[in-house]
Amino acid sequence: MRILHTSDWHAGKVWKGKKRLDELGRVLDHLTDFVRRHDIDLLIHSGDVFDTPSPSAEAESLVFRFFKAVGQAGVPSLVIAGNHDSPARLAAWGLLSELVDCHVVARPGAARPGVARPGAARPGASRPGASARGGVLDLLAKNGQRATIAAIPFAGPRQLVSALERFDDEDLARSKSYPDRMGLLIAQLATTFRPDTVNLLTAHAFVGGCALSNSERRVHVGEDWALAPATLPSSAQYVAMGHVHRPQRLDAVATEAYYAGSALQLDFGEAEETKSFVVVEVEPGGAARVETVPYQGATPLIDHLATLQQIEAQADTLATAGWLRLTIPLDSPDPEVASRVRRLLPNAVVVRLQLPEAEPSGQDDTASAALMAAGASASDIFSAFYRRRHGRSPDDHLIELFQQLYTKSGGL
Repeated sequence: MRILHTSDWHAGKVWKGKKRLDELGRVLDHLTDFVRRHDIDLLIHSGDVFDTPSPSAEAESLVFRFFKAVGQAGVPSLVIAGNHDSPARLAAWGLLSELVDCHVVARPGAARPGVARPGAARPGASRPGASARGGVLDLLAKNGQRATIAAIPFAGPRQLVSALERFDDEDLARSKSYPDRMGLLIAQLATTFRPDTVNLLTAHAFVGGCALSNSERRVHVGEDWALAPATLPSSAQYVAMGHVHRPQRLDAVATEAYYAGSALQLDFGEAEETKSFVVVEVEPGGAARVETVPYQGATPLIDHLATLQQIEAQADTLATAGWLRLTIPLDSPDPEVASRVRRLLPNAVVVRLQLPEAEPSGQDDTASAALMAAGASASDIFSAFYRRRHGRSPDDHLIELFQQLYTKSGGL
């Protein structure tokens, strides 16, 4: 069975005023083509399909078109909700998405033996669809093999307690922390794994010790949320993780476990990251063979340090290089530089001006105290301070503004 693991599309994200749906559309076109050309049997999306709980119609259309194309290629899909997704919204469109063999788990649930929900096969399909028991799905892959998938969408503390409601109070009382309760749920779902199926775990959660990209919501990647690597069961042949945006293998886990990472570079902290999805080849009872494949179609994020003269000389190249964060060294402040650069390079989303290091504040205090002792006016002291910091005198308008503020504040 060949499985494609993708994650964290954040469809509909508006970043620094830029809508990036066109980029994501090119990435998903490449992903669709890969599914068709490389004999993929099952696709797993491990959460954060959208960037907000109420995505735009354009973002939903892009996502729906992808899963429709994958379903038409005969490949079933599983999607779990991430912390950016609306569980209610995903559950609602999941009712229709099963018509193209795309199955959605929007809320966490414990396995409930004997409580099965027949899945909906595609119209005219001769093979059975999926069945679900709480948080466990039994999916028939394109190649005819079955996969048992323990699926854990993002769960806040209250949702997690609700998912564990079938356990007695004593079990919950012993598992007071969030990681302990997640461990209880994962261990219970793993009991449903079978020797005659491919056994998989997918979760949208934070595993302690992994490398962050710093574009994640910090509130959901702190110590209180961190799962111990040992929480992820070795009985799963592959663990498909979502939530962390840096693609990476979890080396401390006793099985093949990966964060697929985000599909786009979401902020300049990710400028050096190669974004990739994961392709897994595995048979029932066998070890997984894993490779990562770079996405194609996104616009790269680029950090660039250059003088204004260098930027003007390189303008033609920089204009098509990607989204730019430019750092420009200056000898003295020039409020016109940033606007000049943005007119020249509309793809410069961040322009930072780098000024010489200021004189230490202790020297400023000494110089100001000497002027005060000599009877200098407040405006003269301000002007001297400005010259030390910026290498030139303030203009008359700035001095006037300072004097107005000084007068309103009541002086020294």
